[in-house]
Amino acid sequence: MTFGIILRNLLCIPSQGVFFLSKIMTKENTAQISKFVEFGLTEREAKVYLILLNKKSFTASEIQNSVDITRTKIYEILQKMVARGICVERYAGKKKFYEAVEPKTAFQRVFEKYNEECRNEYEKRNKIKDELIKSLYPVYEKSKNYTSPLDFIEIMKDKDQIQNRYIRTLRESKTDFLTFNKGPYVCDTSDRLTEQVKEESNLIKRGVACKNIYESGELSGQDWLQEYLKKLIKLGQQAKVVKYLPIKMMVSDGKRVILPLQQNTRDGNGLTLLYIEHDGLATACKSYFYSLWEKSETVKFK
Repeated sequence: MTFGIILRNLLCIPSQGVFFLSKIMTKENTAQISKFVEFGLTEREAKVYLILLNKKSFTASEIQNSVDITRTKIYEILQKMVARGICVERYAGKKKFYEAVEPKTAFQRVFEKYNEECRNEYEKRNKIKDELIKSLYPVYEKSKNYTSPLDFIEIMKDKDQIQNRYIRTLRESKTDFLTFNKGPYVCDTSDRLTEQVKEESNLIKRGVACKNIYESGELSGQDWLQEYLKKLIKLGQQAKVVKYLPIKMMVSDGKRVILPLQQNTRDGNGLTLLYIEHDGLATACKSYFYSLWEKSETVKFK
């Protein structure tokens, strides 16, 4: 069965006479025209081509009446279709007729035109790419020699970001994790607290030395903190207590320092976290930690 016959049956269009495609459009017809459009024809070109397939030749007036397109526009569409090679224009005396090019040839021409346009666009963009690389590469190379004085510092205030940074630091720690532990705490929800307990437990199970110093007043006054600490001591956390800690601090592997600084707000519960990767600072903080560790008392629960 030829493509023209298939379309004729699909569209329910008679093989002779005037065709009113716009009046008999079905969902199936609309889907078929969408395929033409997806392939590269315009919707009007698709409708005109479907009409042309169903009779040897049409005048512009017959096509215009069949697809409900204005007379001025139909000539424009037909000329474009002729230029694209999907229909031909013939004369019989003074009358001008239009015929469909058989589908295999017509769509091969459309496809080859598309292929040519793609190659041209590819070559154009490839040339632009090379020009951009040539002009921008020296700028990139020059920027690599510049080091920002703040490259080793991260600053964050959002509690979810602070929680994520703390969790990532726990996971990255390989030798030791030292903490001055005091409020305010970012684990102010059960989900955050559960996540911290899980990751701190994993830290200890990996053999990382985990040492925490707590403030005696906070530890004795908060039940949740005592329960939290009891779990981790059983796993192997070393915990001591002092009367007062000047700052909240974590030191990881002698390389990374976390400083959760209390914000100057009325409620005093806000945090600004500084995450710093600096060997010298980490060494100094680690030294300060152990100087206080030696003066602290081991945590004991009744």
